Amino acid sequence: MYDYISIHSENYMKKIKSKDLEQYLTSQLGFTTESHLRFSKEVSGEFISLTGIPANSNGNYAINTLEGVEEINLIEIDVPMNLDDTLELVLSDIANAIVKEFSWIIDEDHVLS
Repeated sequence: MYDYISIHSENYMKKIKSKDLEQYLTSQLGFTTESHLRFSKEVSGEFISLTGIPANSNGNYAINTLEGVEEINLIEIDVPMNLDDTLELVLSDIANAIVKEFSWIIDEDHVLS
């Protein structure tokens, strides 16, 4: 089990194009594309991983691959195990930037304490 920050559109209704997410994450937030809808960024020696996911109206997903997915309505940011104050601030800044850019919300059940 791992901790993550979950960011999604209100009621999972609004979707964004995968190419728009990739463009924003790589050009504005400094992420590197690992594979389709999977991104990473190194901060203070730790890697932050982020995944764009298509979800149903309850936020559930059952996918085998992200290949071919053209729209998403959920983003999960994995919280590194060695979380310190600096890394927590960076994660918070990333999550808030995504929320602001796409007018989405941070799921209160999956947020940093």
